[in-house]
Amino acid sequence: MKINLLIVSLIWLLFSAVNLVHAVERLNIYVYHNKPPYITNQAEQRGLYFDLVTLLNGAQSHTRYKLVYLPRRRIERDLTEQTLDGVVLGVHPVWFKDPDKTRYLWSEPLMYDTDEFVSCAGTPFEYIGTSSMQNKKFGGILGYHYFRTVEPVNSGALERVDANSEEGLLELALRERVDFAIVSRSTLNYFIKKNRWQNHFYLSKQPHESYYRAILSPRQLQPQFERLSELLYDSALRIKLAQLMTSYQVEPVLP
Repeated sequence: MKINLLIVSLIWLLFSAVNLVHAVERLNIYVYHNKPPYITNQAEQRGLYFDLVTLLNGAQSHTRYKLVYLPRRRIERDLTEQTLDGVVLGVHPVWFKDPDKTRYLWSEPLMYDTDEFVSCAGTPFEYIGTSSMQNKKFGGILGYHYFRTVEPVNSGALERVDANSEEGLLELALRERVDFAIVSRSTLNYFIKKNRWQNHFYLSKQPHESYYRAILSPRQLQPQFERLSELLYDSALRIKLAQLMTSYQVEPVLP
């Protein structure tokens, strides 16, 4: 009889544990910027974004967050079709044609960044408007949109040279194969430190663009987004997030 009671108790505990596991909500956190310091090694899950999600998971037990890389076009398609099963990290309302924040749900800004005009220190490029791009070559990432270059490229005044990575862009600038490249400051800082490129580059006094990065959520995921937003407002977590961003040479908005 005692053995039967023990077996029943063990079975009950097993089913309780299984139900507890199933009760944990799961939410994907999508990113499409596969570049340092945000993602330094996708296969090994290293970089600021991976560490940020680890902090979120360690701060609570109701939701299991998972970082997932997805190309931007796929994210935009799923948003349009209302099939995206997660939120998008590291984005800005203007990039998703939602400046008034009416199409999607948006978190408060998490971090700042700046897209810089980067040139070789020996042949510095100073941006002072469209005229300064006349008869120049610039480097950009294939598929990326740089709004200040659109008009001069379309008119033929500026030639665009594409690269597959920010490190490749910086090498083009360093070797003077382009007059300037457009690279985010956080990524530039990472490669300067990694490759010992101190004093090798010149940054225009006027950058291409300064912005913040936040989290976008489809409206159909409002309950999950509200739980995530509440977590991001936790004072202890905000301090840890700010310390994490600073360690990656990214300027935090938090706390």
